Amino acid sequence: MDLDKQLDTEVTIDALAENASQGAIVMVGRTPVYIDGLDRWDKAHVDKQVSVTGTLRREAGDEVVNAAGEYSHGIPDGRFILESATWTLKA
Repeated sequence: MDLDKQLDTEVTIDALAENASQGAIVMVGRTPVYIDGLDRWDKAHVDKQVSVTGTLRREAGDEVVNAAGEYSHGIPDGRFILESATWTLKA
């Protein structure tokens, strides 16, 4: 799935539900897609196959280097998110 071509449209992603440091995600290939408003998957969903539907957006990246040249945790290239997402466990 080419995520850039799907921006600002409703998409359905079938993938493994995983927790990342900045929130709940599903992976599309090697690209994480964050579930907007969901901090963590619960025990019933984490590490299980889910089907997630929502509007695909791309958020701007984070500043990860301050004026002193020190690095901080963040996502410099931006991230994909699913807004108004709903999900179900896959059988």
